[in-house]
Amino acid sequence: MKKLLLALLLVVSNAAFAAKPKADPALPLVTVQVVFSRYVIVPGRAANYQQLEAEIDGQQVELYCDWANGVLAPGAYKAQPITAADGAKGTHFYIPKQPNGYDLFVIYRFQLPDGSTRDYYLVGLGPKKPDAAAPAAATAHP
Repeated sequence: MKKLLLALLLVVSNAAFAAKPKADPALPLVTVQVVFSRYVIVPGRAANYQQLEAEIDGQQVELYCDWANGVLAPGAYKAQPITAADGAKGTHFYIPKQPNGYDLFVIYRFQLPDGSTRDYYLVGLGPKKPDAAAPAAATAHP
C-alpha cells in the first residue's frame, strides 16, 4: 500500500512540475481578442476546463483549454498558431501529419502577461466579418 501511494505521489508531482510549452520565436504571432471566457465545472469529475469565445483576424472562434483554472480576463492576447504535428510537442491534442485540407487542427499558444504560455485548442469556427475596406455592393436604381 505504501509503495502504491509513493508511486501515485511521484506521478502527480511529475505532472504538476512538468515543463510548460515554450513559445517558438520562429512562429508568427497573431492577436486574439477574447470577448467571453468561462470556466466549466463538470460535476463529479476533476476534468474541468476553460472555454473562450474570441476573434482572430475578424474570424469568430471558440477555444478550449484543459488544466486551466479560473476565468481568463477578456482582452487582446498575442498567440502563436501551431498547425503542424511536430510543432505541438508537449500537448496531447491530435494534429495529423498529413492534413486533409478541409479539417482544421490548430493550437493557439497564448503569450500571457507574466511570460508563461497556455495552449488553447480551436474547437469552434464562426463567420468571418466582412472586410470593412471592401467596396459595398452596387445597388440597382430604377
